[in-house]
Amino acid sequence: RRTTRFEMEMLSKLSLQDGDSCTFFMLDAKFVRTFRGKSLPFFQELRDKFTAKEPLVEVALDYADVVKGTHIETTLAVSHRWMQPDDPDPDGEQLKALKDFLNSPAGQKIERVWLDSACMPQDQPEGSRSEEDAAAFERMLKEVNRLYLGTTVLILLDMSYVSRFWTQFESWLSMQFATPDGLKPAVGTENERHHIVCIQNAAEQSELHEKMLIQSWATKTPEQAHAFLSKPDVTVTNQSDKEEQLPKIKALDASVQGALSEVARQIEDKLAASEAAAARADAELAAWETENDAKAGEKNRLKVAARQAASAVAAARLAKEEHAQAISSSVVPAMMKRAEAVLAGLSMSD
Repeated sequence: RRTTRFEMEMLSKLSLQDGDSCTFFMLDAKFVRTFRGKSLPFFQELRDKFTAKEPLVEVALDYADVVKGTHIETTLAVSHRWMQPDDPDPDGEQLKALKDFLNSPAGQKIERVWLDSACMPQDQPEGSRSEEDAAAFERMLKEVNRLYLGTTVLILLDMSYVSRFWTQFESWLSMQFATPDGLKPAVGTENERHHIVCIQNAAEQSELHEKMLIQSWATKTPEQAHAFLSKPDVTVTNQSDKEEQLPKIKALDASVQGALSEVARQIEDKLAASEAAAARADAELAAWETENDAKAGEKNRLKVAARQAASAVAAARLAKEEHAQAISSSVVPAMMKRAEAVLAGLSMSD
């Protein structure tokens, strides 16, 4: 079939980006909350047949976003098992659990949802996926760890969840957070961002299954996670997926350390640039006042520019202080801001 303009644009974006950023397609959470079908359609159907509602949105995600927690409050990644090889949710129980979460207090701020079957081009029926879609799929699959490290994660836990490579990998990632020393356990800290909903037969003993999953993965180091997931009893549909992702697990510490260093450098660069701009603005204002032997009024364009430059410096210094405070407190920067907002709200209510 002919490649659509949408597909050509998508492939172009994915292929032009360097290794630091990847564009993911996500579902508008409003679309999911109000969807009336039994289960969500595959990506190609959402893209080609729901054009009036435009359920798919694009989000570029780099490692700076991951380590800063930029998308944690507004983006949800779903970790689930495909119930059948050609249908992840034949009875609609996964969609029901997802909608229930989105409509709960914990999910009310979620604006975007990532679910593999609905957000990546699927080869269903087998052999139907175009070359363009296949290339886009592979590009996103390689970087999918960013989603589970940098968003809120909903784990749909069924009895077979703990036997699969992808689901266990995703649950481990969801229970970690980035620090200058690498990944650390997020469970029991302000950085906790995973939610577990037991479905199917696991719902009968939900507390037990939830506890076992957390105990299995919350405190594992990248080396321990790699050793566990390497075992042959951790199954995967495509062995190549496992072979490609396993080396990345060992490299995750270095990846997040490098990303945090880059964020710190960018903050320093922004502060230096704003200070230099403020110095130039002050010099221009001083020169004007000397030349005119008068003080500039508040509405004088140079006075306004100097004031704006000073505000930019203050904002850059505050950003540096907040980042340093978050790192020293072992809190993801965005999570610290969220906690401060909650405390401010409580103080106002008092």
